[in-house]
Amino acid sequence: MILTTIYLSKCSIALVFLLYACLLDLRERRVPNRLWKYMIIAIIPFVIAEFLAGKHGFYDILFACLQFALVFGLAYGLYYLGAYGGADAKALIVLSLLFPFYPTLNFQSFTLPFLNTGFGVFAFSTLSNSVISAPALVLVLFIRNLVKEGLKEIKGNLFYYFIGYRADAANLPKFHNLLEYVDSKGKVVRLRRGIEPDDEVLYRLEKAYSKGTIREIWVTPGLPFLIFITAGFLTSIIAGNLLFELIFILMRI
Repeated sequence: MILTTIYLSKCSIALVFLLYACLLDLRERRVPNRLWKYMIIAIIPFVIAEFLAGKHGFYDILFACLQFALVFGLAYGLYYLGAYGGADAKALIVLSLLFPFYPTLNFQSFTLPFLNTGFGVFAFSTLSNSVISAPALVLVLFIRNLVKEGLKEIKGNLFYYFIGYRADAANLPKFHNLLEYVDSKGKVVRLRRGIEPDDEVLYRLEKAYSKGTIREIWVTPGLPFLIFITAGFLTSIIAGNLLFELIFILMRI
């Protein structure tokens, strides 16, 4: 019960910091380094308590060190290859430091995670779950468009229903790419992949809007990967490692 209290405290505090980091990333596309330092300072006492309460032996400590080295190398490697930003790599590295062992929450009637603890490396489970949870955005956008646009607009826009939504051409949301734009001849061009609007593109849109040529255009959100890391963090706590579970199911077929 003591360990459950420690794990619950660690998970709750970490979630608050991750959610705040997501908010900063959405607003400014920048997460200051001090946030991760504060996160370490806030949770490290619980890590010490975890080691004392768990009575971990030499091999447990060795495992904790090895998992940190593994996640550090993987997180930095993916950042070096340009798979995601620096804040994403720092989040995973900090999680591997603050969660040397997979947190299991044992309550009276149930235990979390309810599926598995994967390979026992919590930060790796968070990363793998974040990759799996990213496509869920497609479903969210599709449902949103079904509710707002309805079935009448789905013809000719089916692809866009999954990757974006309509926005006011005169008031484009921040950190979104355009799926439609106005070319130099004043013609509306539709794209399969979003482009980042520059001054020339925005000028043409404003001009077309003022003339009444266009009112709304399709845009696609450029969400930071940190949002999916946070979703993967929650999934790891509640369900476990989804990739591990999928591999286990496939091996049984």
